[in-house]
Amino acid sequence: MTTQQDIAAISKLYADWRAAVEAADIERYVRVLDDDVRLMPPGADNIVGAAKYAGFLEPVFATATYKIEVAKPANIEVIGDIAVAEYEYIVHLKLKDDKQGIAQPGALTASRTASRYFDVLRRQADGSWAVWRHTWNASAAQ
Repeated sequence: MTTQQDIAAISKLYADWRAAVEAADIERYVRVLDDDVRLMPPGADNIVGAAKYAGFLEPVFATATYKIEVAKPANIEVIGDIAVAEYEYIVHLKLKDDKQGIAQPGALTASRTASRYFDVLRRQADGSWAVWRHTWNASAAQ
């Protein structure tokens, strides 16, 4: 696979990931994750492993719906079997029940959150890509 093909595959991974979030589709969401993924949310403990990440998402998606606005598309750099991606999203959250907030540590809780994301991806045995490390912080677009 050429670097451009890798970048195209990773760009598609992010489009699939956004669609999974907006559809609250945990199975589809987890498909883009490496089995050994590490979610490193600001101000909360790390979540390690795709199964634990899926468990983290259950109450999050049960409580709210999400719309993702791409503020800056992913800048992707491929280095052999590792890639890094930097991008900015504005996530719009709508609670399903205004009386029930999101209590999951590490989850977004504001109705609008602008963040800069940084991911490390690993090439999988079948040649596909998966998110291995995922973190973010507040963006200037707040």
